[in-house]
Amino acid sequence: MLNVYDAMLSDPAYFRQLAVKDALLFNYQCPQMEKWVDLYTTYNHIIYTVEGHKIVSRPGVSKELTEGNLIFLKKGAFNQGRFHDVEWKVIVFCVSDDYLRRLFKECRPQLPLQKLQSLPPDTLIDLQTDSLLKGYFLGLLPYFTQQPPPAESLLELKFRELLLTILSNPANTGLLSYLNGISDDGKPPLPEIMEANFSYNLSLEEFARISQRSLTIFKKEFSRLFKTTPGKWLVKKRLDYASSLLVSSEKNVNEIAYDCGFESATHFSRVFKEQFGVSPLQYRKLDAANLPG
Repeated sequence: MLNVYDAMLSDPAYFRQLAVKDALLFNYQCPQMEKWVDLYTTYNHIIYTVEGHKIVSRPGVSKELTEGNLIFLKKGAFNQGRFHDVEWKVIVFCVSDDYLRRLFKECRPQLPLQKLQSLPPDTLIDLQTDSLLKGYFLGLLPYFTQQPPPAESLLELKFRELLLTILSNPANTGLLSYLNGISDDGKPPLPEIMEANFSYNLSLEEFARISQRSLTIFKKEFSRLFKTTPGKWLVKKRLDYASSLLVSSEKNVNEIAYDCGFESATHFSRVFKEQFGVSPLQYRKLDAANLPG
């Protein structure tokens, strides 16, 4: 799968960028040509839509991003869809958990931490905007073409201002809960990473990158936690998900294979029959035959 962060980093002429310590700020017009693309990122994204329309989707949730919309996208995999031929111009902060953790600890005394909800499972978190935030993002646009570029210390202050403005809004407790939940942790827990991303056709190397571990450490820790190999766990998890979709949805085999992270419908059908003893279509027919009435 395409690592969208790496893609943006590799083309500074198109994806205009500014460095803020170990974070990056991007401004660009999305070049996506396909109706849907599968992407992943090893950084969290704070995405503000300056103009246009795009759809960002995860299993069970889909967000339409239109002018003035602001979201927090956790690191991991996602689907991105075009909206007809409408262009999409955005400003994106790409930030690691470590960076957010440091800023959160520094700003903690100024934040409303009473009665926080539990850590949100959502990979996509809507953030409420107002005229102040809209003015903030539009005010950033000249920085991308300014020569010489603005000082990193100024950009650091601007990002702190953004984070404080977002987190001080009572409507944005979802992000506040997420940052509070990771504030004392180190690397993200493997179960959380795997459960959130198993339905995407990511390689083990890509799972390791998202979890901020080397491939060797990833495999060792995975085996210790799950008592099996990552490959075997992924196949079983995807097959269980596929079997539920065969029963609960009207999607065809190709669609289900794609939705469950298999390389192809042929590969999916083969391993499905090995696991359940029947083909996906036979499984669906047998289940329908056993339904009452």
